[in-house]
Amino acid sequence: MNFLARAVRSLRESLEPANDAKLLLVEWDDIVIRVRTLDQAVPGFWNQEVRWSDITRVCFGDGGVSKSDILFLEALNRENPVYVLTEAQHGTEFLAQLVARGLFPQKLLEKAIGSSSGEMLCWPPRQSEPH
Repeated sequence: MNFLARAVRSLRESLEPANDAKLLLVEWDDIVIRVRTLDQAVPGFWNQEVRWSDITRVCFGDGGVSKSDILFLEALNRENPVYVLTEAQHGTEFLAQLVARGLFPQKLLEKAIGSSSGEMLCWPPRQSEPH
């Protein structure tokens, strides 16, 4: 099992989307993206930031019908991706930013949002992955 698959499973097992996701905030400007917790009870690893220019790949992990969908932002000089729950505050607007900045194609986002099978969709795909 690859790193992203393990991370998705671990994060989903630890989250209650209706509760924890709304305790997260995603903000951005022209240079940086920031993910912040709004409650001390939410694990601190959610406090993350990354420069737009450092993002090399975006993956959308479908949470199915009962869990939050998770974005994985792979970036230069980072061992682990930045995690963004789509249900976080400003999460929907952030998805639109990814599309507008050419980091995740609109058609792939539509496929990801319409899915409930737990699949992972990434852009750009690795050579071994289907487009």
